[in-house]
Amino acid sequence: MKYFKYIPIVFFIFLINSGCEIENSPVELLFMKSSDSIAFSGDTVKFYCQVQDGDGDKISYSWESSGGDFSVKKDTAYWIAPIQSGIYNITCKVSDGVGSSDARTLSVQVSPLTPVPVSGLEWTLTDSGLLGGSNSSNEDNTGISDYWDGSVENANFGWNVTIQDAPNREITQSLQFKVEDSADCGGDNPNTQSGTAVANIQVNGSSAIILELEFSGIGEAQSAGYDLIKFQLDGDVIGDGQAPGGGLGCTSDSVTVNPAAPQTLEPGPHTLTIDFTTNDGLYHVGAYYEIKLKLIVTP
Repeated sequence: MKYFKYIPIVFFIFLINSGCEIENSPVELLFMKSSDSIAFSGDTVKFYCQVQDGDGDKISYSWESSGGDFSVKKDTAYWIAPIQSGIYNITCKVSDGVGSSDARTLSVQVSPLTPVPVSGLEWTLTDSGLLGGSNSSNEDNTGISDYWDGSVENANFGWNVTIQDAPNREITQSLQFKVEDSADCGGDNPNTQSGTAVANIQVNGSSAIILELEFSGIGEAQSAGYDLIKFQLDGDVIGDGQAPGGGLGCTSDSVTVNPAAPQTLEPGPHTLTIDFTTNDGLYHVGAYYEIKLKLIVTP
Protein backbone atom coordinates (compact mmCIF):
# COMPACT_ATOMS: atom_id res chain seq x y z
CA MET A 1 0.00 0.00 0.00
CA LYS A 2 2.83 2.39 0.76
CA TYR A 3 4.21 1.88 -2.78
CA PHE A 4 1.08 3.29 -4.46
CA LYS A 5 1.12 6.43 -2.33
CA TYR A 6 4.21 7.71 -4.28
CA ILE A 7 2.66 7.37 -7.73
CA PRO A 8 0.80 10.75 -7.77
CA ILE A 9 3.95 12.57 -6.66
CA VAL A 10 6.11 11.04 -9.40
CA PHE A 11 3.45 11.73 -11.98
CA PHE A 12 3.19 15.36 -10.80
CA ILE A 13 6.96 15.85 -11.13
CA PHE A 14 6.85 14.40 -14.65
CA LEU A 15 4.12 16.87 -15.62
CA ILE A 16 6.13 19.82 -14.29
CA ASN A 17 9.28 18.81 -16.18
CA SER A 18 7.49 18.17 -19.44
CA GLY A 19 5.83 21.57 -19.27
CA CYS A 20 9.09 23.54 -18.62
CA GLU A 21 11.34 22.31 -21.44
CA ILE A 22 14.18 24.87 -22.08
CA GLU A 23 14.47 26.22 -25.64
CA ASN A 24 17.88 26.35 -27.36
CA SER A 25 19.03 29.81 -28.46
CA PRO A 26 20.16 29.83 -32.10
CA VAL A 27 23.82 30.25 -32.97
CA GLU A 28 24.39 33.27 -35.19
CA LEU A 29 27.35 33.94 -37.47
CA LEU A 30 27.59 37.73 -37.07
CA PHE A 31 30.06 38.36 -39.85
CA MET A 32 32.76 36.79 -42.00
CA LYS A 33 35.80 38.77 -43.16
CA SER A 34 38.67 38.12 -45.55
CA SER A 35 42.05 39.82 -45.90
CA ASP A 36 41.49 40.17 -49.65
CA SER A 37 38.94 39.46 -52.37
CA ILE A 38 41.55 39.26 -55.15
CA ALA A 39 44.57 36.93 -55.11
CA PHE A 40 47.20 35.38 -57.33
CA SER A 41 47.86 31.65 -57.54
CA GLY A 42 49.75 30.55 -54.41
CA ASP A 43 48.76 33.61 -52.35
CA THR A 44 47.42 33.11 -48.83
CA VAL A 45 44.12 34.79 -47.89
CA LYS A 46 43.01 35.00 -44.25
CA PHE A 47 39.35 34.43 -43.31
CA TYR A 48 37.75 35.11 -39.93
CA CYS A 49 34.26 34.40 -38.55
CA GLN A 50 32.65 35.97 -35.47
CA VAL A 51 29.85 33.99 -33.81
CA GLN A 52 27.24 34.67 -31.13
CA ASP A 53 25.38 32.04 -29.12
CA GLY A 54 22.98 33.03 -26.32
CA ASP A 55 23.42 29.76 -24.42
CA GLY A 56 27.19 29.78 -24.41
CA ASP A 57 27.22 26.43 -26.18
CA LYS A 58 30.52 25.07 -27.48
CA ILE A 59 30.75 26.16 -31.11
CA SER A 60 32.23 23.99 -33.82
CA TYR A 61 33.55 25.43 -37.09
CA SER A 62 33.88 23.87 -40.50
CA TRP A 63 35.38 25.44 -43.61
CA GLU A 64 34.71 24.56 -47.23
CA SER A 65 35.91 25.92 -50.56
CA SER A 66 35.41 25.22 -54.24
CA GLY A 67 39.19 24.93 -54.64
CA GLY A 68 42.49 25.65 -52.89
CA ASP A 69 43.85 24.40 -49.57
CA PHE A 70 43.13 25.35 -45.95
CA SER A 71 45.08 25.75 -42.75
CA VAL A 72 42.41 26.12 -40.04
CA LYS A 73 42.32 27.13 -36.38
CA LYS A 74 38.71 27.33 -35.14
CA ASP A 75 37.31 30.72 -36.21
CA THR A 76 40.27 31.55 -38.51
CA ALA A 77 41.30 29.94 -41.77
CA TYR A 78 44.24 30.55 -44.08
CA TRP A 79 43.33 29.67 -47.65
CA ILE A 80 46.01 29.07 -50.30
CA ALA A 81 44.79 30.08 -53.74
CA PRO A 82 44.94 27.32 -56.38
CA ILE A 83 46.95 27.43 -59.59
CA GLN A 84 43.90 27.59 -61.85
CA SER A 85 42.34 31.05 -62.21
CA GLY A 86 38.68 31.69 -61.47
CA ILE A 87 36.24 32.77 -58.75
CA TYR A 88 36.30 30.56 -55.65
CA ASN A 89 33.72 30.41 -52.87
CA ILE A 90 34.88 29.97 -49.28
CA THR A 91 32.23 29.01 -46.71
CA CYS A 92 32.35 29.11 -42.92
CA LYS A 93 29.78 26.89 -41.16
CA VAL A 94 29.15 27.03 -37.40
CA SER A 95 27.11 24.76 -35.14
CA ASP A 96 26.26 24.72 -31.42
CA GLY A 97 25.98 20.91 -31.35
CA VAL A 98 22.35 20.89 -30.19
CA GLY A 99 20.52 21.63 -33.41
CA SER A 100 21.37 25.20 -34.40
CA SER A 101 23.75 26.19 -37.18
CA ASP A 102 24.59 29.09 -39.48
CA ALA A 103 26.85 29.74 -42.47
CA ARG A 104 28.27 32.48 -44.65
CA THR A 105 30.23 32.53 -47.91
CA LEU A 106 32.76 34.92 -49.43
CA SER A 107 34.29 34.82 -52.91
CA VAL A 108 37.87 35.36 -54.04
CA GLN A 109 38.92 36.03 -57.61
CA VAL A 110 42.18 34.23 -58.44
CA SER A 111 44.48 35.21 -61.29
CA PRO A 112 47.53 33.27 -62.50
CA LEU A 113 51.01 34.55 -61.73
CA THR A 114 53.00 36.25 -64.47
CA PRO A 115 56.59 35.02 -64.07
CA VAL A 116 59.57 37.13 -65.06
CA PRO A 117 61.02 35.55 -68.24
CA VAL A 118 64.55 35.21 -66.88
CA SER A 119 66.89 32.24 -66.55
CA GLY A 120 70.44 31.88 -65.32
CA LEU A 121 70.17 34.47 -62.54
CA GLU A 122 72.84 32.95 -60.27
CA TRP A 123 75.62 34.86 -58.55
CA THR A 124 79.33 34.13 -58.74
CA LEU A 125 80.80 35.67 -55.58
CA THR A 126 84.50 36.20 -54.91
CA ASP A 127 86.35 38.06 -52.14
CA SER A 128 89.87 38.78 -50.97
CA GLY A 129 91.56 40.32 -47.95
CA LEU A 130 89.38 38.60 -45.35
CA LEU A 131 91.13 36.95 -42.42
CA GLY A 132 89.61 33.61 -43.40
CA GLY A 133 91.34 33.71 -46.77
CA SER A 134 90.24 34.19 -50.35
CA ASN A 135 86.55 33.44 -50.98
CA SER A 136 86.09 32.58 -47.30
CA SER A 137 82.64 34.18 -47.27
CA ASN A 138 81.42 31.84 -50.01
CA GLU A 139 83.18 28.49 -50.13
CA ASP A 140 81.17 27.15 -53.07
CA ASN A 141 81.60 30.38 -55.04
CA THR A 142 78.02 30.11 -56.28
CA GLY A 143 75.84 32.15 -53.93
CA ILE A 144 73.28 29.35 -53.53
CA SER A 145 74.20 27.96 -50.11
CA ASP A 146 73.92 29.40 -46.58
CA TYR A 147 71.48 32.07 -47.66
CA TRP A 148 71.41 35.31 -45.68
CA ASP A 149 68.16 36.24 -43.90
CA GLY A 150 68.45 39.89 -44.94
CA SER A 151 69.12 41.38 -41.50
CA VAL A 152 72.28 43.40 -40.86
CA GLU A 153 72.94 41.78 -37.49
CA ASN A 154 72.91 38.26 -38.97
CA ALA A 155 75.25 38.97 -41.88
CA ASN A 156 78.65 37.28 -42.15
CA PHE A 157 81.81 39.07 -43.21
CA GLY A 158 82.27 39.20 -46.96
CA TRP A 159 79.36 38.41 -49.29
CA ASN A 160 75.85 37.64 -48.12
CA VAL A 161 72.92 36.86 -50.43
CA THR A 162 69.22 36.18 -49.83
CA ILE A 163 67.02 33.63 -51.55
CA GLN A 164 65.29 35.05 -54.62
CA ASP A 165 61.68 36.04 -54.05
CA ALA A 166 59.33 35.89 -57.03
CA PRO A 167 55.98 37.57 -56.41
CA ASN A 168 53.76 38.36 -59.36
CA ARG A 169 55.68 40.01 -62.24
CA GLU A 170 58.86 40.48 -60.17
CA ILE A 171 62.06 38.84 -58.96
CA THR A 172 63.74 40.42 -55.94
CA GLN A 173 66.99 39.62 -54.15
CA SER A 174 69.39 41.34 -51.74
CA LEU A 175 73.18 41.14 -51.41
CA GLN A 176 75.55 42.57 -48.85
CA PHE A 177 79.30 42.89 -48.52
CA LYS A 178 80.28 43.25 -44.87
CA VAL A 179 83.77 44.54 -43.99
CA GLU A 180 85.94 43.25 -41.14
CA ASP A 181 87.06 46.07 -38.80
CA SER A 182 90.55 47.38 -39.54
CA ALA A 183 93.47 46.73 -37.19
CA ASP A 184 94.09 50.43 -36.53
CA CYS A 185 90.53 50.89 -35.19
CA GLY A 186 90.28 48.07 -32.68
CA GLY A 187 89.75 45.27 -35.19
CA ASP A 188 92.03 42.52 -36.47
CA ASN A 189 92.16 43.01 -40.25
CA PRO A 190 95.10 45.04 -41.66
CA ASN A 191 94.24 44.21 -45.29
CA THR A 192 92.54 45.91 -48.16
CA GLN A 193 89.28 43.97 -48.50
CA SER A 194 87.45 43.53 -51.78
CA GLY A 195 84.73 41.51 -53.45
CA THR A 196 83.09 40.96 -56.82
CA ALA A 197 79.59 39.65 -57.53
CA VAL A 198 78.65 38.66 -61.09
CA ALA A 199 75.21 37.63 -62.36
CA ASN A 200 74.51 36.42 -65.90
CA ILE A 201 70.91 37.31 -66.73
CA GLN A 202 69.23 35.68 -69.72
CA VAL A 203 66.03 37.49 -70.72
CA ASN A 204 63.78 35.07 -72.60
CA GLY A 205 60.88 35.72 -74.92
CA SER A 206 60.36 38.81 -77.05
CA SER A 207 59.70 41.53 -74.46
CA ALA A 208 62.12 43.65 -72.42
CA ILE A 209 62.16 43.72 -68.62
CA ILE A 210 63.26 46.42 -66.18
CA LEU A 211 66.21 46.15 -63.78
CA GLU A 212 66.05 48.31 -60.65
CA LEU A 213 68.97 48.64 -58.20
CA GLU A 214 68.92 50.29 -54.80
CA PHE A 215 71.97 50.36 -52.56
CA SER A 216 73.06 51.94 -49.31
CA GLY A 217 75.73 51.36 -46.70
CA ILE A 218 78.03 52.50 -43.95
CA GLY A 219 81.59 53.62 -44.69
CA GLU A 220 84.54 55.19 -42.96
CA ALA A 221 84.09 58.76 -41.71
CA GLN A 222 87.79 59.60 -42.05
CA SER A 223 88.39 60.08 -45.79
CA ALA A 224 86.29 59.98 -48.95
CA GLY A 225 87.48 57.77 -51.81
CA TYR A 226 87.37 54.57 -49.74
CA ASP A 227 84.82 51.79 -49.24
CA LEU A 228 84.12 52.06 -52.95
CA ILE A 229 81.37 50.23 -54.83
CA LYS A 230 80.69 50.18 -58.58
CA PHE A 231 77.88 48.64 -60.64
CA GLN A 232 78.37 47.70 -64.28
CA LEU A 233 75.75 46.39 -66.70
CA ASP A 234 77.19 44.83 -69.85
CA GLY A 235 80.44 46.73 -69.21
CA ASP A 236 78.87 50.17 -68.61
CA VAL A 237 78.97 51.81 -65.16
CA ILE A 238 75.40 52.49 -64.00
CA GLY A 239 75.98 53.52 -60.36
CA ASP A 240 78.60 53.85 -57.61
CA GLY A 241 79.22 54.89 -54.01
CA GLN A 242 82.00 55.75 -51.57
CA ALA A 243 82.76 56.49 -47.92
CA PRO A 244 81.50 59.87 -46.67
CA GLY A 245 84.81 60.98 -45.16
CA GLY A 246 84.84 63.83 -42.65
CA GLY A 247 88.12 63.42 -40.78
CA LEU A 248 86.42 61.74 -37.81
CA GLY A 249 88.88 58.87 -37.42
CA CYS A 250 87.66 55.47 -36.27
CA THR A 251 83.95 55.95 -36.79
CA SER A 252 81.53 55.43 -39.66
CA ASP A 253 78.56 57.07 -41.34
CA SER A 254 76.21 56.64 -44.31
CA VAL A 255 77.98 56.28 -47.65
CA THR A 256 77.65 58.76 -50.49
CA VAL A 257 75.61 57.18 -53.30
CA ASN A 258 75.40 57.87 -57.02
CA PRO A 259 72.21 55.87 -57.65
CA ALA A 260 71.61 53.62 -60.63
CA ALA A 261 68.69 54.58 -62.86
CA PRO A 262 66.25 51.82 -63.91
CA GLN A 263 67.71 49.81 -66.78
CA THR A 264 65.88 48.23 -69.70
CA LEU A 265 67.03 44.69 -70.44
CA GLU A 266 66.15 43.62 -73.95
CA PRO A 267 65.74 39.91 -74.75
CA GLY A 268 69.08 38.12 -74.71
CA PRO A 269 72.06 37.76 -72.33
CA HIS A 270 73.21 40.46 -69.89
CA THR A 271 75.94 40.62 -67.26
CA LEU A 272 75.62 42.58 -64.02
CA THR A 273 78.89 43.08 -62.10
CA ILE A 274 79.25 44.57 -58.61
CA ASP A 275 82.78 45.48 -57.50
CA PHE A 276 83.64 46.54 -53.94
CA THR A 277 86.92 47.53 -52.29
CA THR A 278 87.89 49.22 -49.05
CA ASN A 279 90.76 50.74 -51.12
CA ASP A 280 93.13 50.46 -48.15
CA GLY A 281 93.34 48.74 -44.76
CA LEU A 282 92.64 51.74 -42.50
CA TYR A 283 89.67 53.30 -40.65
CA HIS A 284 87.09 50.62 -41.46
CA VAL A 285 84.58 50.24 -38.63
CA GLY A 286 81.20 48.52 -39.08
CA ALA A 287 81.34 49.12 -42.84
CA TYR A 288 79.05 47.36 -45.33
CA TYR A 289 77.07 47.83 -48.53
CA GLU A 290 73.58 46.42 -49.06
CA ILE A 291 72.17 46.03 -52.58
CA LYS A 292 68.55 45.35 -53.47
CA LEU A 293 67.93 44.04 -56.98
CA LYS A 294 64.57 43.84 -58.67
CA LEU A 295 63.62 42.51 -62.13
CA ILE A 296 60.18 43.61 -63.30
CA VAL A 297 57.93 42.56 -66.16
CA THR A 298 57.02 45.62 -68.22
CA PRO A 299 53.30 46.47 -68.46
